[in-house]
Amino acid sequence: MNFKGIKIIILLTAGMFINAIDRGSLGIAAPMIIKELHIDSGIMGIALSAFYWSYIVLMFPIGRFSDKYGAKKTLGWSAVIWSCMSAVTGFVHSAHFLILARLGVGAGEAAGNVVSAKIVSENFPSNERATATGFYLSGTKLGMAAVPVLMGVLMANWNWRVAFLVTGLISLLWCVAWYYGFKEVSQPVEVTSVSTKVAIPWKKLLANRCVLGLMIAKFFLDYLFILFVTWVPAYLIMERGFSVLKMGIYASLPWIAGFISQPAMGYFSDWLIKKGIDVTPARKYTLVAFQLIAASVLAVGYIDDPVIACILLTINVAAESASAGIMWTILAEVSPRKLGGTVPAAINTVSSIAGLFAPTITGFIYQFTGSFQIALFVGGCGVLISALAILFIVPDIKPIQLQED
Repeated sequence: MNFKGIKIIILLTAGMFINAIDRGSLGIAAPMIIKELHIDSGIMGIALSAFYWSYIVLMFPIGRFSDKYGAKKTLGWSAVIWSCMSAVTGFVHSAHFLILARLGVGAGEAAGNVVSAKIVSENFPSNERATATGFYLSGTKLGMAAVPVLMGVLMANWNWRVAFLVTGLISLLWCVAWYYGFKEVSQPVEVTSVSTKVAIPWKKLLANRCVLGLMIAKFFLDYLFILFVTWVPAYLIMERGFSVLKMGIYASLPWIAGFISQPAMGYFSDWLIKKGIDVTPARKYTLVAFQLIAASVLAVGYIDDPVIACILLTINVAAESASAGIMWTILAEVSPRKLGGTVPAAINTVSSIAGLFAPTITGFIYQFTGSFQIALFVGGCGVLISALAILFIVPDIKPIQLQED
């Protein structure tokens, strides 16, 4: 990997780091906001899911925008939006305004994964993509590891409002680094040329076996990830009885493990290809192996010892992180070059619908049962379905053919 590639990875990793902090901050502050704003866990679940309402709606348009106008402009301005809206969260005084602020954060963050996948597809050869993807996605895990500690310290010394203001404004610093540090691989394609040369064959896209399989697999994998992000910190406080600072420590450990496992397994998958293993088994079987490990989260809620539960949860997050890295690599592998932002956006738009369900369902499960036990079990079963989709629906890993006859 050359210097240019390393520089791109560093910038994308840092971008995903701040992306994760602003995405995960509400889950950390949820128990305090519930008390101060006098809302129940069901309403908080809706507020946590609000991020994904705008995230889903804008995912595909932003992917299309990046194909037309370039990744630099798209990702840069999106980061400005999500950072500012995260800071604004510190000023809300009702559930309604909390939901509006999260809609703004989701609107900005819709560009993160999709545009990053496009950048990897355009700047790295096939046998380096899993490594590059694993590294930049590890920034998400590092951010998720940092946000419980960072928010916990800020809330313990000041309050949750200050915590949102500080983390949101700090995120703006990355926008400066992105503007001066990243150079587009080529000139953005003109709008007129895209509309005539890269028209999207929707019927073939939505009927393609590979696309459908990846939509199913990523939906259930995203469900578990979103469950981790939105409710695990509250789970440690509300069900396991941890203090805010203790929660910060234990909630960060799983994401530290994910930060290590994600690039490591990406490197391993690329290593298999360099050793002569075909792309399909190198990607698919590695992914399924870690999906099966992640599925053991279904047992966490039934473990009495909180420390043992946290150890298993750490293993689950590490395995989910490794799975997500390979999943995004597969999206880059199967996307036609001129639709490097559009195809991942279409798949990720459908899979991100999990963001509407996971926080809300979990919130109401807790409200009616007083426990997260069933919610964790549901997340584990979903990952098993995801693994089956990869094995039996997704065909060989190669660029899909979407051109009109």
